[in-house]
Amino acid sequence: MGGFLAEPRTKTENDKIANLCGKETYWIGITDLNHEDTFTYARDDSTIIYSNWSPSEPSISLGEHCTQMYVDGTWNDQNCNDHMGAICQFDAGCHGDPHLKTFDGRAYTFQGTCWYTLFKDCADKSRFEVTTKFEPREDSSPDQVRTRIVAFKVTVGDEYSIIDGLDITTGRTGGQKTAARVITVKEEDKNIILNFTSKNTTFTLKWTLRKHALSVTYDGSFYHGKLCGLMGNADGVAANDFQKPDGSDAKDADDFGESWKVNEMK
Repeated sequence: MGGFLAEPRTKTENDKIANLCGKETYWIGITDLNHEDTFTYARDDSTIIYSNWSPSEPSISLGEHCTQMYVDGTWNDQNCNDHMGAICQFDAGCHGDPHLKTFDGRAYTFQGTCWYTLFKDCADKSRFEVTTKFEPREDSSPDQVRTRIVAFKVTVGDEYSIIDGLDITTGRTGGQKTAARVITVKEEDKNIILNFTSKNTTFTLKWTLRKHALSVTYDGSFYHGKLCGLMGNADGVAANDFQKPDGSDAKDADDFGESWKVNEMK
């Protein structure tokens, strides 16, 4: 579904994951498969910045290259072939099929086939908007429509950037040429990183074409509860994320998703 094994990077995150474990032990995304005796995050092989090993762990026993979390939140290195559940996490955004996760952590699936508002400033005079395009996959059929994200557009004021595959188009709707650019775009190893800042809040979008995944993060507090679109309102409460443009609650994920359809790309 586009997720990955959970990567606790602080005590607070570790405690939250432990609360999900209940009375079972689960895999988390810590491993020394690539570097014997040096544990890294399984997703990108970067060095871990937090650990909560059980006493005398990691034992560095032969073949114990993966990490499980005990019910008390401590970690143990374990043979990767052992059978147990896993705690997964998702970056906010669209991933693959498409599976979406709101800013507040509500995960759902929506098979859109058009342009939709991913998120925007919901003030009367919106400062920015991010729209995204879903198209049917090659293995889609009339009986089972399966779609994925193929492009997105970011508009901040009169400036815009369109990412279609790995093609990048930038411009201004008003023709102004001299003002400093608000949107920055760069390509890194077939990934595209886009940043823009509004009201002291910086939004970062990472586009991975190979996985048709668009991850979104932001740094700042001004837009707390002031966003809307497929990624919810960012007020810290996942239960109220399915709000339509008129403010009413959607009956389900399809009703919610279709309410944010954009009839034509702006």
